[in-house]
Amino acid sequence: MKSWSAVASTAVFALGGLAFLSAPAHAGLVTHCNGVGGAVTVPGELVVPAGKSCTLDGTTVEGKVTVRQGADLVVVGGTLKSDVVVQQNAFLDTKDTEISGTVTARSAYGAYLDDSRAAKNVRTVAVRGADTDSFFYALDSGIGGSVNATHGDVYMVGATIGGSAASKGTEYTDLYNTVVNGSLHVDGNRLGSVFCHGEVHGDASYTNNPGALQIGASGKDGTCTGTSYWGGDVEVKGNTGGARIDDNIIRGALIGQGNEPVAQTGNNNRVRGGITGEFGDIPSASTRSAPATQRAEEIETKAAERRGEAKADAEEAGKAF
Repeated sequence: MKSWSAVASTAVFALGGLAFLSAPAHAGLVTHCNGVGGAVTVPGELVVPAGKSCTLDGTTVEGKVTVRQGADLVVVGGTLKSDVVVQQNAFLDTKDTEISGTVTARSAYGAYLDDSRAAKNVRTVAVRGADTDSFFYALDSGIGGSVNATHGDVYMVGATIGGSAASKGTEYTDLYNTVVNGSLHVDGNRLGSVFCHGEVHGDASYTNNPGALQIGASGKDGTCTGTSYWGGDVEVKGNTGGARIDDNIIRGALIGQGNEPVAQTGNNNRVRGGITGEFGDIPSASTRSAPATQRAEEIETKAAERRGEAKADAEEAGKAF
């Protein structure tokens, strides 16, 4: 007689809208979610199939979460105890949700964290051949690890980052009232970057950005009120979209090199480590003349539209659990 392990084969069974895949006895459960789920515990992994929508309210997921291509996952008051992967043109939307693992957006439509916490890292990466416009938005949310973005728009307001933040080759990186406990590096952002009324406890660098930079100061991409704090050096190097630097307390040095046009500083900087390199002056009449930023409104609109579609599709699909 053959042993159980020799004859075990993959089985599929369903309970309501909840589909389980179990292959050999040692493999974990996989739940495919298409529809609406409530306050239950999913014992293994959760997958939102390509093009489908899943909404969860008070749900706990023990395993990895995968939102497949073109799919939507909306979570309110949830607990996701492992990693979350958001694939091409997929959408992740969380409210009051705890994520214990890493969040990775791979040419996703967007990842939106509202009053949520990701205990580890957040990553945005581009998939070769994908042309999806993408965003990462964190509102009043905490990230225990680091943020590493190489694709899309990056916008954070009222956020706390336990590690460092780095964006390279993104559209823009805007941080409002945000604390970065490590370093901050913004490199090659096509539309530049805004940093307003926040804190960076390590060194910071802004390099090779073709878009405008607003480091503490107001400008065409947003009005900033409040002082920003920098725990180390701030280096502004090789930027070609213009840089405005004002209303900052910098414990290290402020360094400017190879910026064309030359970076401009205002009268409200306190630089304890000295200023080196080339800087010009911000015209006093233009320091507070900029309109409010429109970038947040654009992302909010995109997220609201996709969220509404996801909820409608999930309702139409019926109960997932």
